[in-house]
Amino acid sequence: MKNIPRIHALLIPVLLIIATTGCVLLAGGAVGAGTYAYVSGNLKTTYDATLQQTWDAAQKAVRNLDMKAQEEEHDAFSGVLKGTMADGREFNISLTKVTPETTEVAIRIGMGDQKVSKTIHGEILANLK
Repeated sequence: MKNIPRIHALLIPVLLIIATTGCVLLAGGAVGAGTYAYVSGNLKTTYDATLQQTWDAAQKAVRNLDMKAQEEEHDAFSGVLKGTMADGREFNISLTKVTPETTEVAIRIGMGDQKVSKTIHGEILANLK
């Protein structure tokens, strides 16, 4: 019985280190294109670029892929590109400033076409280089 408190005294710090390290690794992995999260039909990633740079790259991606934007608006904190694709599906590209040098982009095609969303992310990334 006397050994149980010693085990807890050793186990708790080890678990805290593992938990903290895991959070740091997840946060580090989330920054930079190539790491995607698919949430509620939106394919999201974070780019190492300012909101303005990412906005310009997203607009160019829409033009390069012959997508028709009917709504384009942005400010210092976010932006939205909405429109219709040639096959009639709607698209929504949302940009959110995370830090002054990073921007999250969420893309939704129709009910959630991951393949097309990833293609658009690839075009945005190419335009940022």
